[in-house]
Amino acid sequence: MQNINYFINKKKIDIDKKLKYLITIPCVNRLERNAINVIDKTFESFEKSGLFESDIDVTINLFDSGSINTSYLDFIKEKYPKVVIMYSSTPLNGISNTLKMFFYISKLPINTYDYILWMDDDVFVCKNFIKNADIWIKKYANFSIFSSLYVPYESHVVPNDIKVRLADIRGFYGTCCTIFKPELAKFVMSNWYNPHFERFNYNPDTRFRDSVIKRFPMAKKICVSYPSLVEHMNIGSAIKQKKIVNKGHKSKFFIGEDNDPKYI
Repeated sequence: MQNINYFINKKKIDIDKKLKYLITIPCVNRLERNAINVIDKTFESFEKSGLFESDIDVTINLFDSGSINTSYLDFIKEKYPKVVIMYSSTPLNGISNTLKMFFYISKLPINTYDYILWMDDDVFVCKNFIKNADIWIKKYANFSIFSSLYVPYESHVVPNDIKVRLADIRGFYGTCCTIFKPELAKFVMSNWYNPHFERFNYNPDTRFRDSVIKRFPMAKKICVSYPSLVEHMNIGSAIKQKKIVNKGHKSKFFIGEDNDPKYI
């Protein structure tokens, strides 16, 4: 069983080392939840960013929540055949579908991937997103138990480094681009249906956060990017049956789809 030193070793990763990434995206046919499907816009942003042309080793897995009609993903199969779609034979909600995602990650053979990028199906990303994410992860991801390239909460300046900030782990929310080592998944799963989480209807992001805190109470801060490399589309919640614009959270400062942070 890994202790916290496995996840936090405070060593930068060699910039020339080839890392393997898995992008995981829970999704659902939002029309069935009285909301708007925008996953096509997410993939348009991925494509615009150059993600599918990059030589970085990245796999994308979608985890559908047991949608009755899965035709909303037909464009994925046609345009992005390398994307893996994980269907469910039974209807799931956001909580159970995300647990399915963590279960899948926990069963991966050791060293299949170096890092998971847990993302949402309603995001925009910056220019050269995966290239910059790769560099940022190599520099900073070993300094906190998980990290994020999407920051809607307060963060604090790190002296002499403008690309990374520190945030209180207890203030974390929003999974538009949450980064962690695959081995963290089993610690999250074991506490997913904690009675306190159930009583107060915790969302997947807060279940993840508080599961990590319960297992590793010594983890106080997380590293986050500045500016955010990912932005939430801010279209409202499909799960809560709200077909309303401008009801979701947004980053404190998104660099923009057309801008390249040019990390080196």
